[in-house]
Amino acid sequence: MKREKILEEILGELSAGKFGSPGERFLTTRELGVRKNISLKTAFHIIEELRDLSVIRKEGRDYRIAALTPPQSRENGRMLLGFLATCLESPYFATLACHAEEFAHSIGASLIIASSNYDFKTECERLKMFARQGVSGIMICPWASTPEEEAFYTTLDVPYVMLGRRLASLECDSVLVNSQKAAQEMASHLVAQGIGEFAYIGQSGKRSDERLLGFRAGLLAHGILLNEENILQLDYNAPDTCRAEIARILRRERAGRLGIFCYHDLFATRTINLCHELKISVPDEAAVAGFDDLPVASEIYPPLTTVSYPVRDIARIAFETLYARIKFHMPARGVCRYLDSRLVIRQSTVKSAKEQPA
Repeated sequence: MKREKILEEILGELSAGKFGSPGERFLTTRELGVRKNISLKTAFHIIEELRDLSVIRKEGRDYRIAALTPPQSRENGRMLLGFLATCLESPYFATLACHAEEFAHSIGASLIIASSNYDFKTECERLKMFARQGVSGIMICPWASTPEEEAFYTTLDVPYVMLGRRLASLECDSVLVNSQKAAQEMASHLVAQGIGEFAYIGQSGKRSDERLLGFRAGLLAHGILLNEENILQLDYNAPDTCRAEIARILRRERAGRLGIFCYHDLFATRTINLCHELKISVPDEAAVAGFDDLPVASEIYPPLTTVSYPVRDIARIAFETLYARIKFHMPARGVCRYLDSRLVIRQSTVKSAKEQPA
């Protein structure tokens, strides 16, 4: 782990009170080295940087934690933060927003929550609204996907952290799951089930879909090319059109089983329900997999194979990163933090009724 990354991590932990309260003794150089598994030389330099930032102070032979006063917003003397979700009707984004609010309240801050509804113009309007409200920083689930759109974020005059995506043309702090790797693992799982034909159902409007890229790469690793006709980019909020397009894929004649990987569990749930309506057996004729491990994934029949990851940790790390940037006036470092994911294998992709371990 690079020194600057460790420093940023410690600043976030100091802000959250994980080293104690103001006035209490901070770690020695040796204790810091052991705690962070770094050399004494690196620990010494980090101690010096913390002192220069005035977050610790020297008293005798010890360093003490300095008083940390949250920066004031322009409203009521409380820190005010913004959280921009892609779609609050989605259980994933709603959960993410709830966790972000939990962490904001833990330091006495207020959180304004808004949604872009999968529209970049709306996203820009919401971000400008945050600025008018006097927020000190923003957590953003970005929808921009071109360099021209991404350039808009550089006009923001407050710190921000991206959740769920790393922007291609802009260096900014971000927290996300390695979707490509997870999608590759899902492709390997479906191939191992003896499936010969594959389809992908993604969200319309995404110019760069990491999950599709990973799924394609995973299939290619097994010598399988994903047919372009089997790639759907759909608007989940247009159910009639969405259902018609998925049904078109399901009705096609094929020699063997069809493996369908969906951008999220909501698409997968809709696909399984359509299979039931069309008398297509899941998983005997069509194996269906999703992403996010929403509560519905274990409740639908058959239970859904999906990708699981710690949503609360995404919100926590994003909040700690943002708070450290606000508190200590730190510039964006372009640090991307990837959280681990795992496949949850359930009956929607495995012929045997007995669930297999993830």
